[in-house]
Amino acid sequence: MIPLLILKGFLSVFLITGGCLAAEEPPPEPNVARLGTFPDWSVLDKFQRTMTGAEFAYLLNHCYARDRDEYEGLIEIQSDRALIVKQSNHVGAGYYTLWFKEAAHLPGEPETYWRDTYEMDDAPEASPRLLEGVKVAIDPGHIGGDWVRWDDRHFAIGMHTIEVREGEMTIRVARLLERDLGALGAIVQLTRYDNNPVTDLRPEGLYDEARAYLMRKRMIPSSKRIKDTTKKMFAISSEIRSRAETLNEAFQPDIALCLHFNASPWGSRPSFRASNHLHLLINGCYSKWEISEDDTRFEMVHRILQRIYYEELALAKDLAKTMAEETRLPPFDYGKGGSGKSVCESPYIWARNLLANRAFMCPVVFFEPYCMNHREVHARVQAGEYRGLREFDGVYKKNIYQEYADGVTSGLVRYFKNRR
Repeated sequence: MIPLLILKGFLSVFLITGGCLAAEEPPPEPNVARLGTFPDWSVLDKFQRTMTGAEFAYLLNHCYARDRDEYEGLIEIQSDRALIVKQSNHVGAGYYTLWFKEAAHLPGEPETYWRDTYEMDDAPEASPRLLEGVKVAIDPGHIGGDWVRWDDRHFAIGMHTIEVREGEMTIRVARLLERDLGALGAIVQLTRYDNNPVTDLRPEGLYDEARAYLMRKRMIPSSKRIKDTTKKMFAISSEIRSRAETLNEAFQPDIALCLHFNASPWGSRPSFRASNHLHLLINGCYSKWEISEDDTRFEMVHRILQRIYYEELALAKDLAKTMAEETRLPPFDYGKGGSGKSVCESPYIWARNLLANRAFMCPVVFFEPYCMNHREVHARVQAGEYRGLREFDGVYKKNIYQEYADGVTSGLVRYFKNRR
Protein backbone atom coordinates (compact mmCIF):
# COMPACT_ATOMS: atom_id res chain seq x y z
CA MET A 1 0.00 0.00 0.00
CA ILE A 2 1.48 3.38 -1.02
CA PRO A 3 1.72 5.80 1.99
CA LEU A 4 -0.59 8.79 1.62
CA LEU A 5 2.21 11.37 1.87
CA ILE A 6 4.22 9.70 -0.91
CA LEU A 7 1.14 9.42 -3.12
CA LYS A 8 0.32 13.11 -2.65
CA GLY A 9 3.90 14.06 -3.51
CA PHE A 10 3.90 11.93 -6.66
CA LEU A 11 0.59 13.36 -7.84
CA SER A 12 1.87 16.90 -7.27
CA VAL A 13 4.94 16.27 -9.44
CA PHE A 14 2.83 14.48 -12.08
CA LEU A 15 0.36 17.36 -12.40
CA ILE A 16 3.03 20.06 -12.42
CA THR A 17 4.90 18.33 -15.26
CA GLY A 18 1.76 17.90 -17.32
CA GLY A 19 1.59 14.15 -16.83
CA CYS A 20 5.06 13.35 -18.10
CA LEU A 21 8.44 12.98 -16.47
CA ALA A 22 10.41 16.23 -16.56
CA ALA A 23 14.18 16.47 -16.94
CA GLU A 24 15.98 16.24 -13.63
CA GLU A 25 16.61 19.61 -12.03
CA PRO A 26 18.86 20.36 -9.06
CA PRO A 27 16.87 20.26 -5.81
CA PRO A 28 15.99 23.58 -4.18
CA GLU A 29 17.86 24.89 -1.17
CA PRO A 30 16.40 23.33 1.99
CA ASN A 31 13.82 25.33 3.90
CA VAL A 32 15.64 25.94 7.19
CA ALA A 33 15.45 28.51 9.99
CA ARG A 34 17.76 31.53 10.21
CA LEU A 35 21.35 30.22 10.12
CA GLY A 36 19.97 26.70 10.30
CA THR A 37 21.40 23.64 8.52
CA PHE A 38 19.71 20.69 6.88
CA PRO A 39 19.44 17.97 9.54
CA ASP A 40 20.96 14.51 9.56
CA TRP A 41 17.81 12.45 10.00
CA SER A 42 19.83 9.32 10.80
CA VAL A 43 20.44 10.83 14.27
CA LEU A 44 16.92 9.65 15.07
CA ASP A 45 17.78 6.01 14.24
CA LYS A 46 18.65 5.28 17.87
CA PHE A 47 15.06 6.13 18.82
CA GLN A 48 13.51 3.53 16.53
CA ARG A 49 10.87 1.45 18.34
CA THR A 50 11.39 3.28 21.66
CA MET A 51 8.00 5.06 21.70
CA THR A 52 4.49 3.87 20.99
CA GLY A 53 2.40 5.58 18.35
CA ALA A 54 -0.12 6.62 21.00
CA GLU A 55 2.53 8.40 23.07
CA PHE A 56 4.07 10.08 20.01
CA ALA A 57 0.64 11.35 18.89
CA TYR A 58 -0.19 12.52 22.43
CA LEU A 59 2.99 14.58 22.81
CA LEU A 60 2.74 16.02 19.30
CA ASN A 61 -0.90 17.08 19.67
CA HIS A 62 -0.98 17.98 23.36
CA CYS A 63 2.15 20.12 23.52
CA TYR A 64 4.29 20.46 20.41
CA ALA A 65 1.92 21.37 17.56
CA ARG A 66 -0.50 24.27 18.00
CA ASP A 67 -3.15 22.00 16.52
CA ARG A 68 -3.36 19.05 14.16
CA ASP A 69 -3.53 21.21 11.03
CA GLU A 70 -0.06 22.60 11.71
CA TYR A 71 1.74 19.39 10.69
CA GLU A 72 -0.61 18.18 7.96
CA GLY A 73 1.38 17.08 4.92
CA LEU A 74 4.62 17.06 6.93
CA ILE A 75 4.05 14.28 9.47
CA GLU A 76 1.69 11.38 8.92
CA ILE A 77 0.99 9.10 11.87
CA GLN A 78 0.09 5.54 10.89
CA SER A 79 -0.64 2.54 13.10
CA ASP A 80 2.95 1.33 13.26
CA ARG A 81 5.05 4.26 12.07
CA ALA A 82 5.27 7.98 11.44
CA LEU A 83 6.27 9.28 8.01
CA ILE A 84 8.16 12.55 8.36
CA VAL A 85 8.98 14.69 5.33
CA LYS A 86 12.74 15.22 5.16
CA GLN A 87 12.71 18.36 3.00
CA SER A 88 9.46 20.29 2.89
CA ASN A 89 10.09 21.96 -0.47
CA HIS A 90 11.44 18.87 -2.26
CA VAL A 91 9.36 15.70 -2.32
CA GLY A 92 12.23 13.85 -3.99
CA ALA A 93 14.18 13.95 -0.72
CA GLY A 94 11.80 11.33 0.61
CA TYR A 95 10.54 10.58 4.09
CA TYR A 96 12.05 9.53 7.35
CA THR A 97 10.25 6.47 8.69
CA LEU A 98 9.98 6.36 12.47
CA TRP A 99 8.88 2.93 13.63
CA PHE A 100 6.79 2.77 16.79
CA LYS A 101 7.17 0.38 19.67
CA GLU A 102 4.41 -2.16 20.06
CA ALA A 103 1.90 -1.09 22.69
CA ALA A 104 2.10 -4.50 24.40
CA HIS A 105 5.62 -3.76 25.63
CA LEU A 106 7.02 -1.10 27.92
CA PRO A 107 8.44 1.94 26.11
CA GLY A 108 12.16 1.77 25.43
CA GLU A 109 14.60 4.09 27.14
CA PRO A 110 15.68 6.93 24.84
CA GLU A 111 19.37 7.71 24.61
CA THR A 112 20.05 11.16 26.11
CA TYR A 113 22.96 12.92 27.74
CA TRP A 114 20.76 14.59 30.37
CA ARG A 115 19.58 12.60 33.38
CA ASP A 116 16.12 12.70 34.85
CA THR A 117 15.86 12.74 38.64
CA TYR A 118 15.36 8.96 38.87
CA GLU A 119 18.72 8.36 37.19
CA MET A 120 20.60 10.56 39.67
CA ASP A 121 22.18 9.39 42.89
CA ASP A 122 20.17 9.98 46.05
CA ALA A 123 20.82 13.29 47.78
CA PRO A 124 23.23 12.96 50.72
CA GLU A 125 21.51 12.03 54.00
CA ALA A 126 20.83 14.96 56.36
CA SER A 127 22.73 17.30 54.05
CA PRO A 128 21.66 20.75 52.85
CA ARG A 129 23.30 20.01 49.49
CA LEU A 130 20.09 18.80 47.83
CA LEU A 131 21.44 19.56 44.36
CA GLU A 132 24.64 17.58 44.78
CA GLY A 133 25.97 16.64 41.34
CA VAL A 134 23.09 18.14 39.34
CA LYS A 135 24.44 19.86 36.22
CA VAL A 136 22.63 23.17 35.79
CA ALA A 137 23.12 25.46 32.80
CA ILE A 138 22.07 29.08 33.23
CA ASP A 139 21.45 31.18 30.15
CA PRO A 140 21.36 34.94 30.90
CA GLY A 141 19.17 36.17 28.06
CA HIS A 142 20.33 38.81 25.55
CA ILE A 143 23.63 40.74 25.57
CA GLY A 144 24.78 43.81 27.50
CA GLY A 145 27.39 46.53 27.33
CA ASP A 146 28.01 48.09 23.92
CA TRP A 147 26.01 45.29 22.27
CA VAL A 148 22.59 46.20 23.67
CA ARG A 149 21.63 48.15 20.56
CA TRP A 150 21.59 44.94 18.55
CA ASP A 151 18.78 43.18 20.39
CA ASP A 152 16.46 46.10 21.28
CA ARG A 153 16.11 45.10 24.92
CA HIS A 154 17.12 48.40 26.49
CA PHE A 155 15.35 51.69 27.16
CA ALA A 156 15.30 54.77 29.40
CA ILE A 157 12.27 56.54 30.84
CA GLY A 158 12.65 59.95 32.43
CA MET A 159 15.55 62.29 33.00
CA HIS A 160 18.61 61.21 34.98
CA THR A 161 17.58 57.57 35.24
CA ILE A 162 19.64 54.42 34.77
CA GLU A 163 18.99 52.81 31.40
CA VAL A 164 17.18 49.51 31.72
CA ARG A 165 19.29 46.81 30.04
CA GLU A 166 17.83 43.33 30.10
CA GLY A 167 21.08 41.63 29.06
CA GLU A 168 22.88 43.13 32.06
CA MET A 169 20.00 42.44 34.44
CA THR A 170 19.86 38.74 33.55
CA ILE A 171 23.58 38.25 34.17
CA ARG A 172 23.16 39.74 37.65
CA VAL A 173 20.53 37.12 38.44
CA ALA A 174 22.68 34.40 36.85
CA ARG A 175 25.66 35.20 39.08
CA LEU A 176 23.47 35.05 42.20
CA LEU A 177 22.15 31.68 41.07
CA GLU A 178 25.66 30.44 40.32
CA ARG A 179 26.60 31.23 43.94
CA ASP A 180 23.42 29.91 45.58
CA LEU A 181 23.00 26.73 43.51
CA GLY A 182 26.70 25.99 43.84
CA ALA A 183 26.36 26.15 47.63
CA LEU A 184 23.62 23.50 47.33
CA GLY A 185 25.98 21.17 45.46
CA ALA A 186 24.99 21.88 41.86
CA ILE A 187 27.57 21.98 39.07
CA VAL A 188 26.73 25.29 37.40
CA GLN A 189 27.79 26.73 34.06
CA LEU A 190 26.66 30.03 32.55
CA THR A 191 26.34 30.37 28.79
CA ARG A 192 28.05 33.77 29.08
CA TYR A 193 29.99 35.42 31.91
CA ASP A 194 30.17 39.00 30.68
CA ASN A 195 28.38 41.46 28.41
CA ASN A 196 30.02 40.31 25.20
CA PRO A 197 28.46 38.01 22.60
CA VAL A 198 29.45 34.35 22.53
CA THR A 199 29.23 34.08 18.74
CA ASP A 200 32.16 35.07 16.53
CA LEU A 201 29.83 36.30 13.78
CA ARG A 202 28.95 39.97 13.44
CA PRO A 203 25.99 41.70 11.73
CA GLU A 204 28.09 43.25 8.97
CA GLY A 205 29.22 39.79 7.91
CA LEU A 206 25.68 38.41 7.62
CA TYR A 207 24.34 40.58 4.78
CA ASP A 208 24.53 37.91 2.07
CA GLU A 209 23.12 35.23 4.37
CA ALA A 210 20.21 37.50 5.33
CA ARG A 211 19.42 38.28 1.69
CA ALA A 212 19.53 34.58 0.75
CA TYR A 213 17.27 33.71 3.69
CA LEU A 214 14.66 36.27 2.63
CA MET A 215 14.75 35.00 -0.96
CA ARG A 216 14.36 31.43 0.27
CA LYS A 217 11.31 32.49 2.29
CA ARG A 218 9.91 34.31 -0.76
CA MET A 219 10.10 37.72 0.89
CA ILE A 220 11.27 40.84 -0.94
CA PRO A 221 14.84 41.54 0.28
CA SER A 222 14.41 45.28 0.86
CA SER A 223 17.18 47.20 2.61
CA LYS A 224 15.15 47.44 5.80
CA ARG A 225 14.27 43.73 5.80
CA ILE A 226 17.90 42.77 5.21
CA LYS A 227 19.03 45.05 8.04
CA ASP A 228 16.40 43.67 10.43
CA THR A 229 17.25 40.09 9.46
CA THR A 230 21.01 40.55 9.96
CA LYS A 231 20.27 41.96 13.42
CA LYS A 232 18.15 38.92 14.32
CA MET A 233 20.68 36.53 12.80
CA PHE A 234 23.38 38.01 15.00
CA ALA A 235 21.61 38.69 18.31
CA ILE A 236 19.28 35.68 18.28
CA SER A 237 20.15 32.96 15.77
CA SER A 238 23.95 32.95 15.85
CA GLU A 239 24.24 33.92 19.51
CA ILE A 240 21.85 31.30 20.84
CA ARG A 241 23.16 28.58 18.53
CA SER A 242 26.70 29.30 19.78
CA ARG A 243 25.55 29.01 23.39
CA ALA A 244 23.69 25.78 22.63
CA GLU A 245 26.72 24.26 20.89
CA THR A 246 28.84 24.77 24.01
CA LEU A 247 26.21 23.27 26.29
CA ASN A 248 25.22 20.32 24.12
CA GLU A 249 28.73 19.24 23.15
CA ALA A 250 30.81 20.06 26.22
CA PHE A 251 28.86 20.70 29.44
CA GLN A 252 25.79 18.52 28.71
CA PRO A 253 23.54 19.78 31.53
CA ASP A 254 20.68 17.96 33.21
CA ILE A 255 18.55 21.11 33.10
CA ALA A 256 18.84 24.58 31.57
CA LEU A 257 17.37 27.79 32.96
CA CYS A 258 16.83 30.67 30.51
CA LEU A 259 16.60 33.97 32.39
CA HIS A 260 14.66 36.91 30.97
CA PHE A 261 12.65 39.94 32.04
CA ASN A 262 9.41 40.87 30.31
CA ALA A 263 8.09 44.21 29.00
CA SER A 264 4.69 45.50 27.91
CA PRO A 265 4.28 46.90 24.39
CA TRP A 266 4.49 50.67 24.00
CA GLY A 267 3.91 53.15 21.21
CA SER A 268 6.50 55.28 19.45
CA ARG A 269 8.65 55.69 22.56
CA PRO A 270 9.22 53.86 25.87
CA SER A 271 6.55 54.54 28.48
CA PHE A 272 5.14 53.05 31.67
CA ARG A 273 2.39 50.46 31.39
CA ALA A 274 0.05 49.06 34.04
CA SER A 275 0.77 45.38 33.33
CA ASN A 276 3.13 43.43 35.57
CA HIS A 277 3.02 39.65 35.50
CA LEU A 278 4.90 36.35 35.45
CA HIS A 279 4.98 33.27 33.26
CA LEU A 280 7.27 30.32 32.54
CA LEU A 281 7.73 28.58 29.20
CA ILE A 282 8.49 25.06 28.14
CA ASN A 283 9.11 24.08 24.52
CA GLY A 284 6.06 23.52 22.30
CA CYS A 285 3.29 25.24 20.33
CA TYR A 286 4.98 24.97 16.91
CA SER A 287 3.24 26.74 14.05
CA LYS A 288 2.84 25.48 10.47
CA TRP A 289 5.57 27.91 9.40
CA GLU A 290 7.97 26.50 12.00
CA ILE A 291 7.19 22.82 11.36
CA SER A 292 7.74 23.41 7.63
CA GLU A 293 11.37 24.34 8.38
CA ASP A 294 13.36 21.14 8.00
CA ASP A 295 15.74 21.70 10.91
CA THR A 296 12.98 22.96 13.22
CA ARG A 297 10.80 19.94 12.40
CA PHE A 298 13.75 17.64 13.12
CA GLU A 299 14.50 19.36 16.44
CA MET A 300 10.84 19.11 17.47
CA VAL A 301 10.72 15.37 16.76
CA HIS A 302 14.08 14.91 18.51
CA ARG A 303 12.67 16.52 21.68
CA ILE A 304 9.52 14.41 21.51
CA LEU A 305 11.51 11.17 21.27
CA GLN A 306 13.66 12.12 24.27
CA ARG A 307 10.47 12.62 26.33
CA ILE A 308 11.81 15.96 27.51
CA TYR A 309 8.26 17.23 28.01
CA TYR A 310 7.60 15.24 31.19
CA GLU A 311 10.68 16.49 33.05
CA GLU A 312 10.27 20.01 31.72
CA LEU A 313 6.66 20.29 32.85
CA ALA A 314 7.24 18.77 36.30
CA LEU A 315 10.18 21.11 36.88
CA ALA A 316 8.23 24.14 35.63
CA LYS A 317 5.34 23.41 38.00
CA ASP A 318 7.52 23.65 41.13
CA LEU A 319 9.40 26.67 39.77
CA ALA A 320 6.13 28.45 38.93
CA LYS A 321 4.88 27.99 42.50
CA THR A 322 7.97 29.41 44.15
CA MET A 323 8.38 32.22 41.62
CA ALA A 324 4.76 33.24 42.24
CA GLU A 325 5.32 33.11 46.01
CA GLU A 326 8.46 35.24 45.80
CA THR A 327 7.32 37.83 43.26
CA ARG A 328 3.59 37.91 44.17
CA LEU A 329 2.87 38.54 40.50
CA PRO A 330 -0.28 37.45 38.65
CA PRO A 331 -0.01 35.07 35.67
CA PHE A 332 0.24 36.28 32.08
CA ASP A 333 -2.32 34.89 29.63
CA TYR A 334 -1.50 34.32 25.94
CA GLY A 335 -5.17 33.74 25.16
CA LYS A 336 -6.42 31.32 22.53
CA GLY A 337 -4.76 30.95 19.16
CA GLY A 338 -1.63 32.87 20.15
CA SER A 339 2.04 31.96 20.17
CA GLY A 340 1.65 30.24 23.54
CA LYS A 341 -0.31 27.10 24.43
CA SER A 342 -1.62 26.06 27.85
CA VAL A 343 -0.57 22.48 28.63
CA CYS A 344 -1.49 22.04 32.30
CA GLU A 345 -3.63 23.43 35.10
CA SER A 346 -1.10 26.09 36.15
CA PRO A 347 -1.96 29.51 34.69
CA TYR A 348 1.73 30.44 34.92
CA ILE A 349 3.01 27.73 32.53
CA TRP A 350 2.79 27.90 28.75
CA ALA A 351 4.36 26.02 25.86
CA ARG A 352 6.07 28.16 23.24
CA ASN A 353 8.67 27.46 20.59
CA LEU A 354 11.76 29.63 21.03
CA LEU A 355 15.24 28.92 19.73
CA ALA A 356 16.71 28.82 23.26
CA ASN A 357 14.25 26.28 24.62
CA ARG A 358 14.53 24.22 21.42
CA ALA A 359 18.29 24.25 20.80
CA PHE A 360 19.39 23.32 24.35
CA MET A 361 18.98 19.55 24.16
CA CYS A 362 17.77 18.94 27.73
CA PRO A 363 14.78 20.03 29.84
CA VAL A 364 14.60 23.83 29.62
CA VAL A 365 12.55 26.28 31.68
CA PHE A 366 12.33 29.79 30.22
CA PHE A 367 11.50 32.55 32.73
CA GLU A 368 9.57 35.75 31.95
CA PRO A 369 8.93 37.59 35.24
CA TYR A 370 8.40 41.34 35.79
CA CYS A 371 7.47 43.93 33.16
CA MET A 372 10.45 46.25 32.99
CA ASN A 373 8.32 49.24 31.98
CA HIS A 374 6.00 48.87 34.95
CA ARG A 375 6.52 51.85 37.29
CA GLU A 376 7.41 49.79 40.38
CA VAL A 377 9.69 47.38 38.49
CA HIS A 378 11.47 50.38 36.94
CA ALA A 379 11.97 51.86 40.42
CA ARG A 380 13.37 48.57 41.70
CA VAL A 381 15.81 48.42 38.79
CA GLN A 382 16.93 51.95 39.64
CA ALA A 383 17.51 50.85 43.26
CA GLY A 384 20.01 48.17 42.21
CA GLU A 385 21.33 45.34 44.39
CA TYR A 386 20.75 46.73 47.89
CA ARG A 387 20.96 44.69 51.10
CA GLY A 388 17.94 43.84 53.20
CA LEU A 389 14.49 45.21 52.35
CA ARG A 390 13.19 48.46 50.90
CA GLU A 391 9.69 49.84 50.67
CA PHE A 392 7.88 50.02 47.34
CA ASP A 393 4.23 51.11 47.35
CA GLY A 394 3.91 50.25 51.04
CA VAL A 395 5.49 46.77 50.74
CA TYR A 396 9.03 45.92 51.87
CA LYS A 397 10.87 43.91 49.25
CA LYS A 398 14.25 42.36 48.51
CA ASN A 399 16.20 43.77 45.61
CA ILE A 400 14.67 42.51 42.38
CA TYR A 401 17.68 40.38 41.40
CA GLN A 402 17.83 38.49 44.70
CA GLU A 403 14.06 38.01 44.69
CA TYR A 404 14.27 36.50 41.21
CA ALA A 405 17.17 34.22 42.19
CA ASP A 406 15.45 33.12 45.41
CA GLY A 407 12.32 32.15 43.48
CA VAL A 408 14.37 29.95 41.16
CA THR A 409 16.50 28.43 43.92
CA SER A 410 13.48 27.60 46.09
CA GLY A 411 11.78 25.89 43.14
CA LEU A 412 14.80 23.71 42.39
CA VAL A 413 15.13 22.76 46.06
CA ARG A 414 11.44 21.81 46.20
CA TYR A 415 11.68 19.80 43.01
CA PHE A 416 14.79 17.80 43.87
CA LYS A 417 13.83 17.34 47.51
CA ASN A 418 10.67 15.52 46.44
CA ARG A 419 12.32 13.42 43.71
CA ARG A 420 15.80 12.36 44.85
